[in-house]
Amino acid sequence: MNRRDFLKSALVTLGGVVTPAFSKSDKRLYIELPKKPFEYYEKKSKQKGGRVLIIGGIHGNEIGAYKAADILVDIPLKKGEMLIIPRSNFTSILADVRGYNGDMNRKFINLSKKDPDFYYVELLKEAILNYKPDVVISLHDGYGFAIKNKNAWGQSVVIDERIYKNFNLLKEAEYVKNNSNRYLAKHKLAVINTQTFTSNKHKEQRKALTGWCLKHNIKAFCIESSKQLRRNSDKIYTHLVMLREFFKLYNIEFESGMDYIIKNFSKFTKIKKPRVVLEINGRKEVIRNSKTLKLPASSNIKVVQIDGNRGDFLVPNGINLNWSSFHFDKLSFNVKNDYKTLYKINIKRI
Repeated sequence: MNRRDFLKSALVTLGGVVTPAFSKSDKRLYIELPKKPFEYYEKKSKQKGGRVLIIGGIHGNEIGAYKAADILVDIPLKKGEMLIIPRSNFTSILADVRGYNGDMNRKFINLSKKDPDFYYVELLKEAILNYKPDVVISLHDGYGFAIKNKNAWGQSVVIDERIYKNFNLLKEAEYVKNNSNRYLAKHKLAVINTQTFTSNKHKEQRKALTGWCLKHNIKAFCIESSKQLRRNSDKIYTHLVMLREFFKLYNIEFESGMDYIIKNFSKFTKIKKPRVVLEINGRKEVIRNSKTLKLPASSNIKVVQIDGNRGDFLVPNGINLNWSSFHFDKLSFNVKNDYKTLYKINIKRI
């Protein structure tokens, strides 16, 4: 099965999670939410360069990581090729937690098909293997400051080994660290070597994305801003600075230039209130602001469309976020852009 066919088949399943079935005899309200998207954006240029795959959002509460990846989606490439997967764990992003269904970054080896993350992990694997990048860069926001605390992960370039097969990971990590630190005056980067395959200290990394990539002969790095940076903009800035140095190594250029992107990235992070289109008992209802809907018993509601920004979704309060359909009497829904609630829709039976 090729990547496109796999993507199509995977997005029509819930990865083993059972959702309540619709029953005409049930007097409660019934809603069908759209499937959570697995976003991927392939970018090409006319000039030959490197081939880079950017992954964000494996951990849902690492805002700087997935926002930095998302910024690059709309900016044309001048040289090279790129695949960007900004929200690889969208359920956890919406919940604003590290892993709503457990740590996705420990699920790349021996994952049960019953795990709700199974199909999204498989989609990541298929994307990586089919794209055949020169390098995979996984973006994270880690705890603390690695340069000050040996147990911290924040503000670092993480490698699995100094050298793995024919990949000199340390040499590239040191290049990125040294050049990035010229632009990170307050909080410098460190290089962390987890020794994934030669030590048991971080053996959990063998189940992680980068460890899996290396085992499949694909070079991979993690880059980490710090969660302790005061503003999300500081985290985004740190990621973009590190990415600029990786892009130099892999002969990737944007039309506007990374210097411009880093200086003006706030222009690319603005969001607007989305439009939510519901189909209620066969009729359309368009919602643009907070609203309360009072509906007769046994009403059937379907979320047809959410138009606005990447990362928009309708999130029910107090309901398992793996469910795509369920019954209820009254419920509050948050219209979210990623972790942030933009407005609310309240629905109750009369």
